[in-house]
Amino acid sequence: MSIQKYIKEHITLLGDSTYTAPGIPDKKLNGAISSYAPDVNLEYVVALKDTSILSNGKEGCLFLGDAVYLKTAFEKPLKLEYAAIKSIVHTSFEKAASFGKTKTVENVEVFMKDGTSYNVTSLLLNVNLKGFVALIDGILAEAEQGKDFTNTSQITPLSEMSESVKQHYIKLVANFAFSDDQTIDVLEYTEIISLISRIELSAAMRLDIRRYMSNVDNLIPTEELLKTLKNTVEEGSFDILSKSLFKDVLYIFGKKNNIHDWAQHTFLCELADALSVTREEIDLIIAAIQHDEDILKHRKNDSQIKKSMKDLSAKAVAVGLPMAAIYFSGSVVGLSAAGITSGLAAMGMGGLLGFSSMFTGIGTLVLIGVGTYHGLKKVSGISDIENNKQREYMLQAIIRNTQKSLSYLIEDINGITQQLMLEMKKGNENSEKIHQLSNMLDMLSRGAQLSADKQNASQIEQVMTKLPATLDRDRLIGLTNKPTLEKVRQFIESCYELKHATEEEVHSKPVWQLKEGLTLAEVENLHNCFSEIDYNKVAQAAFATATTKAKNLFR
Repeated sequence: MSIQKYIKEHITLLGDSTYTAPGIPDKKLNGAISSYAPDVNLEYVVALKDTSILSNGKEGCLFLGDAVYLKTAFEKPLKLEYAAIKSIVHTSFEKAASFGKTKTVENVEVFMKDGTSYNVTSLLLNVNLKGFVALIDGILAEAEQGKDFTNTSQITPLSEMSESVKQHYIKLVANFAFSDDQTIDVLEYTEIISLISRIELSAAMRLDIRRYMSNVDNLIPTEELLKTLKNTVEEGSFDILSKSLFKDVLYIFGKKNNIHDWAQHTFLCELADALSVTREEIDLIIAAIQHDEDILKHRKNDSQIKKSMKDLSAKAVAVGLPMAAIYFSGSVVGLSAAGITSGLAAMGMGGLLGFSSMFTGIGTLVLIGVGTYHGLKKVSGISDIENNKQREYMLQAIIRNTQKSLSYLIEDINGITQQLMLEMKKGNENSEKIHQLSNMLDMLSRGAQLSADKQNASQIEQVMTKLPATLDRDRLIGLTNKPTLEKVRQFIESCYELKHATEEEVHSKPVWQLKEGLTLAEVENLHNCFSEIDYNKVAQAAFATATTKAKNLFR
């Protein structure tokens, strides 16, 4: 095993509060690097032991593939390069204490190859000293067996890995698609193309993948692909890649089946065993897939997404599976994983939920006061629209991904069409090859239509993030009380319908909710209408609502 893997598997020798990449909390990682390892590239950090009282990572042990950094309060940090260490020794002796008692005093001394030595005991407060010595001894023993003291990235997403890794990854997904009926149907093909566009495969590799998926006879045995992939990927990244691969395969399975029935599928069971994916990890992966889909399916707002993401992160910690493994190839709904350092960032949560308001309006703040302003936004429903930033971001990513997928499908269609024309020119109209090419062309055309439908649906949902889910008719009437705005009011009202009241709601105020099934043109026109009448501006909205209610009261 590599030095990095050895450290990850034995870091718990140091005691509690130990973390391994890429599951090291951002707060602790940032604290450690800024406090005692400023020259370290965070991608190379393998493990961390946090000994700080405030749990901020600013004291402890930071392990890389070639060195360990040590720091405790009121002491200068120390960097120990493994290659320079000759030996490490733990000693202990009994010392007299008060009231006739004795206490054990421990020491850890590191002897360097250049003849110098360091007593690091004071730098290892709250660290299991025997465990630290055992860990360093183990690292040195691994080196004696030929392992190198090297630094490699622990958090490289799939999109930034080599073309060869991506190629074998996609071929393994294709093997699954072939496994049940010896063919790749239009839904499976479309999802694989979507995955290809997420991880940014080159044109040459896409051509190779297209040939691979064109005929079951082209398949390379799954065991051979896995072996090649394992030998190609850095050891520290293979475990993460394994979980990601199983997730992408499981997601495609779930598009046509009940995802919880995965254990009844032979290929999935064999793949889970080959990749050492546990049942607990699979349950977490399923939860992550459903989490992604629910954001769009149930139109979750930013607050709901943030809560569900925290719940998912807590489950990941309990299972011991890093969030980066779950989002190694991106989110199943279309988000790329390029540049991620944690599952949270992979979901676009970093910064998105902290966006400033769309309706800052300095003049309004001065006129009615900050507290009143935010209160009005809450009452008027404007804050609900502002709370859709994350979903809007995801929909934008889906649209970009779908556009790229469409271009790839069109590229495939053109390639197959040219092959078909060449075969027909040969006069072999009834040949088996023409039949295969015709079937593939039909599948690609249907796949392109599926992608186009997905893009249209995503564009509709994106516009809907900017529309009020429920209509304030008092406000609408107040804002459209001019003859020239009569048609605007009628159109807006036509896009909403009266919600069916439950027994608890029967005596409450009627709720007009946005209709389902609106076209892209309708939602775009609706958004333009709301903008034209300043429906989402706080001052105008509050005044219009108050005016209409006053008129109703007078009547």
